[in-house]
Amino acid sequence: MRDNVYFYPDAGGLAFPPGFSCNTVLLTGRRHMLIDPGLLKGWPDLKDRIRADGLQPDDVGLALATHSHPDHVEAAAEVAAELKAQLAMSAKELDFMDAGRGSPRRLEDSPAEPPASELFTPVFSGPFRWEGREFRLIDAPGHSPGGLCLHWPERGLLVVGDAYFAGAIGAVDHPGGRLADLSRTVRILGGLRDVELVLCGHGPPVEGRSEVFRNYQVLSAEIAEKAAAGL
Repeated sequence: MRDNVYFYPDAGGLAFPPGFSCNTVLLTGRRHMLIDPGLLKGWPDLKDRIRADGLQPDDVGLALATHSHPDHVEAAAEVAAELKAQLAMSAKELDFMDAGRGSPRRLEDSPAEPPASELFTPVFSGPFRWEGREFRLIDAPGHSPGGLCLHWPERGLLVVGDAYFAGAIGAVDHPGGRLADLSRTVRILGGLRDVELVLCGHGPPVEGRSEVFRNYQVLSAEIAEKAAAGL
């Protein structure tokens, strides 16, 4: 997608019906960063896809979760065990899980579960340095209480998890979901002026500054409509 940016749609798609699995992002370096490793059943296929791009899964040093829903993180424990990679998730999301109100242990029609919270290192919003590169982590509640986005200004990249997609906002009917929080998240993300590529947790990327702006207009209209309906 960009230098050092690889996008793998539907990681773990073998485990869910078509269209009900997450996208995975790989940011390469001496040690790669893997964002949202997806479902455990899809991990072998994801490794094959990474190798097909001339990269080595063994070079993954960090698996960062945008949130704790199982379709995004079920494979994380295997990634840590097999690759000796560090796992990281928002401190707010980990607290929510540990409080027992956490993100759903299971998703509809699937036995998938998120790994235990103690496997993850908590991370916080603000500057985030990995392998000599400067990123920014952004709190993104709404779809989940501790949702997290990653901004890489040098590449014009924004990874948003399930905060929003091309043409739609993320669902807010999971435990801890809240439309008012998601509305604020979208306004914050929409205020980033150096974004030319948005990689979402599901569906296609949003590419090009004009398309990114147009998508925000669509999202804002959807939020206003849902708010008016009292959703």
